[in-house]
Amino acid sequence: MQLVKQFLRRPSTVAFLAMTALYAVCMGGVFWGTWSLDRAPVEPDNPTFYPVDEAARWFRALVGGHDFVPSDLMHVLGGMYFWQELQYALAGYLAALGLVFYLRGRGLSRIAAYSGGAAYGLMGYTFTLFSAGHLGWFIWLMYGPFAFGLVDRAVRKGKWRNWALLGATLAWAAARQPDMWLLFTVLTSAYGVWALVREWRRVRFVRLLCGGVVAAAVACAVGLPQFTRAITQDVAGREAQIAETSGKGADGKVDKSSDERWRFCTSWSLPPEDTAEFVLAEIHGGSNDPRVSPSRPYRGRLGQQVVVPPAAEGQRHPVTGETLKAGETIWIPYRQHSLYFGLVTVFFALLSLVGWWRFRKDGTGLWRDVPFWAVAGVVAYLCALGAFTPFYRLVYALPFGGTLRAPVKFVHLLEFCTAALAGFGFEAALRGFRKDKPTPFGGRVLVVALAVANVLNLAHVASKYCVVEDVSFMRRPNAAAEDVLSAGGGKVFVAVAPQQGGKVIKDSLGVHLADVSDVQTGARFILVDGAAMRGNPRLDEMLKAGRFEVAGRYSMSQNGGIVRADGSSARLALLARKDVPPPPKEEETAPDRARQAMALVSVLATFGVFAWGLCGAVALKRKAVV
Repeated sequence: MQLVKQFLRRPSTVAFLAMTALYAVCMGGVFWGTWSLDRAPVEPDNPTFYPVDEAARWFRALVGGHDFVPSDLMHVLGGMYFWQELQYALAGYLAALGLVFYLRGRGLSRIAAYSGGAAYGLMGYTFTLFSAGHLGWFIWLMYGPFAFGLVDRAVRKGKWRNWALLGATLAWAAARQPDMWLLFTVLTSAYGVWALVREWRRVRFVRLLCGGVVAAAVACAVGLPQFTRAITQDVAGREAQIAETSGKGADGKVDKSSDERWRFCTSWSLPPEDTAEFVLAEIHGGSNDPRVSPSRPYRGRLGQQVVVPPAAEGQRHPVTGETLKAGETIWIPYRQHSLYFGLVTVFFALLSLVGWWRFRKDGTGLWRDVPFWAVAGVVAYLCALGAFTPFYRLVYALPFGGTLRAPVKFVHLLEFCTAALAGFGFEAALRGFRKDKPTPFGGRVLVVALAVANVLNLAHVASKYCVVEDVSFMRRPNAAAEDVLSAGGGKVFVAVAPQQGGKVIKDSLGVHLADVSDVQTGARFILVDGAAMRGNPRLDEMLKAGRFEVAGRYSMSQNGGIVRADGSSARLALLARKDVPPPPKEEETAPDRARQAMALVSVLATFGVFAWGLCGAVALKRKAVV
């Protein structure tokens, strides 16, 4: 008990708990109204409802050779309805801690490190992508930011644990969005070279070489399934997407000299005028999803790059209203996120340059990384401009440069650089700019107040991108699906108009394991509107002819789902075709032993490295308390 009291009284513990409490308040506000299991934020590219056997499907996929990262345990620890919005909140929180981990390693005070880190976890493009449902990016956020702190510690200290954790972190971060992983891995590698140059007098190069081997071995052991998938599937999929977009078909080849490929890869470039949104939120509008920003959609030039076809000659541009000319290139605006960095974040990032100039010769080495982040930020910004600058031709010419789409993704790198610089800026403000006269207590309180206000402001902007979706109907029972399965299964065609709930009925059937078909041909079951069935001469004729039989009648409600009903109270009727037999049982395919072996090694290596790192962290904390 005494050790616990000592631990809770430590300044590092107090700072950690203070940031955790602030983040909990912010996330509670951002996702207000969605915390019920029956509610979810609107996220078009990520499911908001799941099959009833979702956890079992994930486990079967894992046993079959699917890749694994620690966050995948959400499938069995609480389930995805529990983690629906919590996974985004957790990713933002871990991203903040990842930057704190780096800044503390460079010697920044706790206030400065937590101020910069807390800002990063809620910055606009980093966090508001939950509104689009880009979960792959948030998987990177859970792991990737820690790589920079591990590189710094591995180069300076050379501990095997840091090298092993670095390899595992890089592998986990690659699991779901390989293009962003590639960009940040390049940035991490560049920082590693910088750290080597910075510490070259103290580096033991033999141990450094051995540490690099350890990191590479761990990365391969942990991440071979996802690396294999990225090489064999993701790159090929992008090539097919480019070919289809250019009109050449999935098997066509579009080389880098093609205008179609250039337009495809440079769509969603950052317009120069949108730079103002780094400090002025939604200056050109919010989201183009009408559910999220119905009154203020985005009206800028960030979007798809298209060539006006001859048929559109003389028509009006959907945003500017200008008359279109055939053959000209225009931008169709579309985005589902913010670009807001925070005025305070940018101010302190710029202040870090003043601090570096003032303290660069103080002998501590604390400020040595400021030039790196400043230069990296400038390069990331130029890359983000994409088609709006000739500079991007250099990026496009690089290996894999012709497969990257949406140069605005480089803003993710710019956000990290800006947040890291902001941490150094907070440190400069806390220390004051005169060695003989540090910042007074009142000034330090003001800096802390600005840091807290910055985080609250970022959370307020992010909350505008959260719209509540009701998923209660999908979580309720579906008696029609049960009757289909008890009759041996088969395809179900939903003959209910969308305005009568046809889409949600189809989604519910899919959730409850029924095989939904988009066409009536070949379907074994037809789910019809009960009211339409009564008095329908065609249906009466088919029933009398024995082609169909009524397999069930149901009522439907938002909170009750689809339940069995009799007589006139039935809203839906399930018709079974007598001439369509039940589908044969699927034959089990031979498992891919190579993929299974890679997955097994990945799981074992993940738990091994995770336990090693956790034990090391606990040992350090106990040593610090004692």
